[in-house]
Amino acid sequence: MTYTPTILEKIRDIFSILHDGETSTWTGDLDLFTLKVNCRYLAELIDKSYDSFYVECSCVEKIELHTWMNPINLPQTLLTDFEDIFKAGLVMTYAAIDNNHVKITCHQYNIDFDYCGGDLLLNCKQIKIFDQSKKEITIDALDKISNYYWKEKSKIVEENIINQRNSKGES
Repeated sequence: MTYTPTILEKIRDIFSILHDGETSTWTGDLDLFTLKVNCRYLAELIDKSYDSFYVECSCVEKIELHTWMNPINLPQTLLTDFEDIFKAGLVMTYAAIDNNHVKITCHQYNIDFDYCGGDLLLNCKQIKIFDQSKKEITIDALDKISNYYWKEKSKIVEENIINQRNSKGES
């Protein structure tokens, strides 16, 4: 029997795979919301000219950003409006299922805002991911692209370590 992931697992998996991706633009509303995520290191493995993906969420049940204030002594802000949530580019670092939503840990580096990131909470009835040309990609295909990237990256790091040791006369 084939396992079918839950919607929360799909949301978590997409945003986990897009690790280090940064939100760019958004369109829509709670019925149909599309988020552009810049993630060049993965997108260019599909096409050298690509630098982003589109995440489409249908029937959004929860979307809110619990900010981390900077300076820390400011009162925490809860953002619930799409425009406020995505006014700053959010760099995604981690996603996990937390109760009845996915908590996506994000950072943001624009000093014009009084927060340095936060936890983006998301739940929806359906989620899809598209490449930059708006061709739908399965989560499995995106995962394979990501695994290929990290495998190749680790080879390069390993080769550099070996080369550094060899240049110092170590074995």
